[in-house]
Amino acid sequence: MGIKVDKSTAKSFKVGGICAVVGLVLGIVGTLFISNYNPSDNIGASASAVFGRIVEQNELVSVSQDYSIVDKQGDSASFFGLFDIPFTDNSFWYRYEGTLKAGVNLETAGIEARDNNLTITLDPAYIISNTPDMESSGVLEERNNVLNPIEVGDVDAFQRWCVEQSEAQAVEGGLLDEAQAEAENQIRQLFYAALGEDVTVSFVWREAPVEGEAA
Repeated sequence: MGIKVDKSTAKSFKVGGICAVVGLVLGIVGTLFISNYNPSDNIGASASAVFGRIVEQNELVSVSQDYSIVDKQGDSASFFGLFDIPFTDNSFWYRYEGTLKAGVNLETAGIEARDNNLTITLDPAYIISNTPDMESSGVLEERNNVLNPIEVGDVDAFQRWCVEQSEAQAVEGGLLDEAQAEAENQIRQLFYAALGEDVTVSFVWREAPVEGEAA
């Protein structure tokens, strides 16, 4: 099995993220001016206005990563699971490619303002989407067998495995840590652009829920 991760995609995606942030900044600044914004009067109210515009986005996609998985799959017919039947081997080589996007849920975000100190509380970063590139994905080589033909279900099962593997490898490789760091950077820049760099923006990340634990 081979799993290839294209790190350059994460870098290029951040450029698009910056453009989206610029658009959001313009909207926030406009809101503050309409509200007769004066940073020296009430930093807490102004920060809440900025925060309100941020959470309206619902979620923040902060990083993206391409991946490619190439693997060989195959099996043999068996006699009631006791032993493999000779001459019934089949196999295929398959390439599966896609793009992972990770970020944070803004709907559950919280803010606390004390003087010029802002504390943003967020749930842990998570994988928002895993989109396959079906134009690049497909069977590379196939060894079929009339006694045990390759079925659509075999390919479907392999694709599901690829999705699971791509996400597990991304998490192990630090994609979610990178998503949190980039989310902090983007949110911090929004507050700086709207309120000035005299504010101090810090972050608190909630603990990830235990698997199987009720929300």
